[in-house]
Amino acid sequence: MSFIAIDLDGTLLNDQNEISEENVKAIQYAQDRGFEVVISTGRAYFDVQKICEKAGISLFVIGTNGSTIHSKSGKCLSSITITKDRVEAILQWLDERDYYYEVFTNKAIYTLKKRREYIYQEIQSLKEADLDTEWKEMVEVAERQFEQFGYVLVENYHDILKQEEGFFNILACSFDQKKLAEGWNQFNMFDDLMVVSSADNNIEITSNRASKGNALEKLALMMNGSLEQSMAIGDSNNDLSMFQKVGYSVAMGNAKDVIKAVCTTTTLKNDENGVAYAIYRYMENFVVQK
Repeated sequence: MSFIAIDLDGTLLNDQNEISEENVKAIQYAQDRGFEVVISTGRAYFDVQKICEKAGISLFVIGTNGSTIHSKSGKCLSSITITKDRVEAILQWLDERDYYYEVFTNKAIYTLKKRREYIYQEIQSLKEADLDTEWKEMVEVAERQFEQFGYVLVENYHDILKQEEGFFNILACSFDQKKLAEGWNQFNMFDDLMVVSSADNNIEITSNRASKGNALEKLALMMNGSLEQSMAIGDSNNDLSMFQKVGYSVAMGNAKDVIKAVCTTTTLKNDENGVAYAIYRYMENFVVQK
């Protein structure tokens, strides 16, 4: 059994935060031919579930950057949390420096009400400014972040720590690249943490045992499958770990050059049904190899 692992934002989702009909058909085409298609994302499972339901597809889901694995029926197959003490230390550090942050659990995405209002206002101001293409794209990505399902607004980070839930992922955002780099350096020095990025304006923090690549490898073991003939499609830094695990890696046309450089090939952009193009090309090559 082989797998096709697909990132969501900037990959399977178009710029309207939807899975196109063309991409849905390509996924079903692969499934009909015996391939297990897996969504592999930094988003929470309950958010991905809503997206899949709308598109009419049933897939395995690697969520919160590899912290969770769910079956097609919704059963949690694996979960890796950050300890509560570590979460408290992270949130205190971010809070003292006025970062906008989100905490992903098995039930919700928690964020501070005042910080959310502030970053929303910042986004609106930037949208009205004369920005270059790169900045415009970053602002658009940041705005789409708020369209996720499952947000719960709280007054302070202590309200988050009161929740009796597993803490999977902490996402911190800033349009100040120096500030973002400071956050990356701060948390990257802890051996028990993994720091990745899914966009130019964020860092994402999980347990060091959690990554998209590790989760895909774990799922392959569970399913008695192989990653040698498997494919992974993505566009960001947090996709690198799964690129390293598969035999065929595909960068989206909208990915940065540093991502394209490490992949087997490059497909079309997310707004050009790049996932569908990659799947059909992969299936054709796989059939030839077989």
